[in-house]
Amino acid sequence: MEAGDVVAVTSGPAYRDQYASSGQGGDSVRGAARGIEQKPWWKRVVKVGIGARAFAYLVLAYIVARIAMGALGEQSTSNPASGQGVAKAVAQQSGGHVAVFLLGVGLLLYAAFCVVDALLHHDEKKQAKKWWKRALSAYTAVLYGAFGVYCILTAFSDTSRKTSGEQGRKQTQWTARVLDWPAGQVWLFIAGVALFVAAAVLVVRAAKRKFRKYLEEGRMSPRVHQVAMTVGVIGMLGRAAFYSVIGWFIVKAALEDDPKNGKGFDGSARALAGNDGGATFLWLMAAALACFGVYLVFEAIYRKVAGTSTR
Repeated sequence: MEAGDVVAVTSGPAYRDQYASSGQGGDSVRGAARGIEQKPWWKRVVKVGIGARAFAYLVLAYIVARIAMGALGEQSTSNPASGQGVAKAVAQQSGGHVAVFLLGVGLLLYAAFCVVDALLHHDEKKQAKKWWKRALSAYTAVLYGAFGVYCILTAFSDTSRKTSGEQGRKQTQWTARVLDWPAGQVWLFIAGVALFVAAAVLVVRAAKRKFRKYLEEGRMSPRVHQVAMTVGVIGMLGRAAFYSVIGWFIVKAALEDDPKNGKGFDGSARALAGNDGGATFLWLMAAALACFGVYLVFEAIYRKVAGTSTR
């Protein structure tokens, strides 16, 4: 959670007739998804889901900035730089349990959008490309669905229990289990390389501004369009840096056969903060992640919906 342009005729009767006559409309699941996508309220559902995603990224940027502040001698945060940390940080505020509940609902709506996208879109001619993009949409749906459920559970739980250290230990234990597998170092190395590949894809997407096709650019004034493009590019680069940091420490854990290096992003960010220039790097990453959150606000307002795909 990623390509596709608007197909204006997807909601018209002529398209439905063509769709049914093509033999593809017999699938009840896809038929149900098509019906949902054609509902007048679906566009609002999608925009609320994207808005929830924007809020999550803005909170994540705040947590990363707090970690950078800790490296400079200021007050840091015990909340991990992760989805769990985002939920906890929101819940700790005044009225936060209500806010984190609403965040969870919004993320579930975004997950629903990803499910519909996986079922209906990505009809590329190349089968491998088509199924890869559908699988990516399905993975995004699972990821944000789990995040949404976690937020809702957090709204009804004690937010003082989970800390960054506890999450870091769990991630280290996960890395240790992988290293214990047959050829565990190889599998861990592949996982790290995959994150570098994901980062490279995001860099290419930023350079080519591929996210433009998700926006109704005709509705945007020149200034709004320029701001959206700028924060979109910076935000994509921030996400690339995010994946690269995790990938680097996972690869390091694989090469050194040391699970302590596989700490996920939170542990990696805190390790970076203690190095020369680490705090500056984290400040830049926090700013870039905040830019991506701002870009998602623009996307929530100007997103093309019918016939589009998730990222």
